[in-house]
Amino acid sequence: MTEVYDLREYQKGLVDFILRSLETHGGAAIEAPTGSGKTLTGLIAATKYAREHNKKVLYLTRTNSQQEQVIKELRIISPALGLRSVPIQGRFNLCPLYMELEREETFTSESLSRFCNSRKKKVREGEPNACRYFSNKVSSDENLSRIFSTLPTAEEFLQYGREEEICPYESLKAAAAKADLVVAPYAFFLNPEVAERFLSRWGVSREDLVIVLDEAHNLPDLAREVSSFRITINSINLAEKEAAEFGDPELEPRFRVSDFCETLRNAILDLVRDKLEGVEEARIRFSELPEYAAIGSGMKMEKFWLYASLMSVVGDNICDIREDQGRVPRSHVLSLASRVLSWKSIDDEGYVAILNADNSGTIEAFCLEPTAVLENLRISKTIHMSGTLEPFQVYKNITGFTDISAKKLGSIFPEGNRLVLYYDGISTKFDSFNPDEAAKMRDLISGIIASTGRKTLVFFTSYNLMEKVMDAGFNFDYLAETRDKSQPDLMEMLNRFRRGNKPMFAVMGGRLSEGINLPGNELQQVILAGIPYPRPDAKQKSLYSYYRSRYGNGWEYAVTFPVVIKMRQAIGRLIRGQDDTGVAIILDSRAAYFRKYIPEMKLSQDPANDARNFFLAVRA
Repeated sequence: MTEVYDLREYQKGLVDFILRSLETHGGAAIEAPTGSGKTLTGLIAATKYAREHNKKVLYLTRTNSQQEQVIKELRIISPALGLRSVPIQGRFNLCPLYMELEREETFTSESLSRFCNSRKKKVREGEPNACRYFSNKVSSDENLSRIFSTLPTAEEFLQYGREEEICPYESLKAAAAKADLVVAPYAFFLNPEVAERFLSRWGVSREDLVIVLDEAHNLPDLAREVSSFRITINSINLAEKEAAEFGDPELEPRFRVSDFCETLRNAILDLVRDKLEGVEEARIRFSELPEYAAIGSGMKMEKFWLYASLMSVVGDNICDIREDQGRVPRSHVLSLASRVLSWKSIDDEGYVAILNADNSGTIEAFCLEPTAVLENLRISKTIHMSGTLEPFQVYKNITGFTDISAKKLGSIFPEGNRLVLYYDGISTKFDSFNPDEAAKMRDLISGIIASTGRKTLVFFTSYNLMEKVMDAGFNFDYLAETRDKSQPDLMEMLNRFRRGNKPMFAVMGGRLSEGINLPGNELQQVILAGIPYPRPDAKQKSLYSYYRSRYGNGWEYAVTFPVVIKMRQAIGRLIRGQDDTGVAIILDSRAAYFRKYIPEMKLSQDPANDARNFFLAVRA
C-alpha cells in the first residue's frame, strides 16, 4: 500500500514502526513535527493494518478544522485505495429540522436523538411532513455514491441537505454503515452511550477497530471534560421555572418539585456562606451537598435521594409532553435530576468536589483520573499522533495506555529555518502582572512587530492577560480571538489574517493554537506573551496532590506536561514546509526552565533586533 504514494524515507519508517507496534504492543504513539505528514502517515498505517486483519478504521479529531484536514487527505488516498470513507458529526451540527424549529435552545445528544426518532417514526407511519428531510433518498444508491465520491465536510453536506431536502445526519449515518473508515469528533466517541449506538449501526465491535487519535495530547483534558459536570444555581432556577410551567408536580404529598429545588439551592448557598469565607472556591467533600440539603430542610438523607429519583420521573414526563407537542424533548428538571443522581455515584478517589462562588454558587464534580473514561478505547488498536507527546511516560500514565510503544521524529527541516528566542526581562506571573507590566508587554510586542515587519501571531497565556495588554493600547490595528467568537467568525478572521498584514492575537491552548495551517508567508513570526502556567485554583491543586501521591511528581504531571504542550503547539504553528522560515519569541523570565523540552531556545536581550537580523540573514 505504501507503494501507491511517494512517501519520504522517514514516513516509510514511521509506517513500519506503527505496523510493528500494532502487532506487538496493541498501539503506537508518534510525536512528529508540524509539516511532517502525520495525518497521511497515520491513515496509511491504519488502513494497511486494518485490511490485513479485517478491521475498520476510526479517525478521531478534536475540532472541525482538524476533521477537514483529514478529509482533504482522504479525498486523495480513498480513490487510489478503493477506500469508502465517511465523516460523521452529531445532530447538533447536522440536523436542519431542529435548527429551523428551536435553534436558540441547548439540548443534550439524548434529547435530540429522541426528537429525531419520534419524527422518523411519524414519517414511517405516513406523515411525511413530520420531517421533510427524512425520506428514501437518505439511503439511496445515488446519495451514498455522492458521499463516497465527494467525501464532503459536515458544513458542505449540511448545505447540500438543505438544498436537496435530504437529512445530512441520516445520510452520513447510512453511508457510515457501509464505510471502511469513519472520521468522527472525540466528543462523539468518548460518550459511552453514543459510541455504543454508533458501533452497533456500523456493525463493528471495539476489538475490530483501529483508532487513530489525532492531536492525542488533548486526550487527558477531553476525557476529564466529558466526565466532569456542574450543578449551578442557574440550572436549579431553570428547573424550578420549567416545573412551574407544567403545574409544579408533587413528588409526594405536600412536597413539590419547587420544594426540592429550594432545598438544593439553599444547600449550595449555605455551603458558599460557610466554606468560601474570603476565597472564590474551595474543595469540599462530596457528602457535604446531601448533608447540607438534609440538615437545612429537616429531611433524612434517604429522602433527598428519593426526591432526586422522582424528579427524574417528572423530567421524563415533561419530555413526553414536549415530544407530543412536536418539540425537542428536553427538560431542565431531568437534567438537574440526572446531575444530582450522578453526584451520589461519584468515585471519591477519581474525582474532587469543587465549590465556586461564580453565579451565586456552583458545585462541580471534577474528574482527576481520566484513565477510566478511556478504558474502552484501550480495547481497540490505537495510533496516537501529535506534535507534542513528550515526556512519553507521563502521557502513557495519565491516559492509561501504558503498553503502547512510542517514537519521536526529530526535526525534518533545516535547523537554520527557525530561530527560537526567549527574553527574561518580563514576567506574566499571576500575582505580579500589573498595569505597568501590561504596558511593558505591549511595548515589547509592538517593538518586535515594527522591527521585523513580518506576519505575526501573538499567543497570550489567557484571555484575561490578553485583555489587560490590549487595554494598555496598541498603535496599530490587529485581529483578536475572543471568548465568545463563533466558529464561522473565527474562520473568517483567520482568512483575513491569511490575506492581510494585520497581526493576530490568540490564546495558548485555544482554538488557534493547533490544527490550523499557515504555510509560507502566511505566518513568519510567533510571539508567546508569557508562560501558560495553570492558575493555582482548587482544581489545579487537587491535580497536583493526586499525581504527587500516585507518581511522586505532581509538578511534572499537573504543571510541566500541560505547559510544555501549549508552548510547543504554539511554536509549531511556525514551520509547515521545507522552505518556511520564522522566529518564535517567548517573553517571560521563567522560560529558561523549559530549555530541557525546547532545547533550541536561546536567550536574547533584544529580541526585536535579533529577530530582525535573522530575517535579514535569511533574505540575504
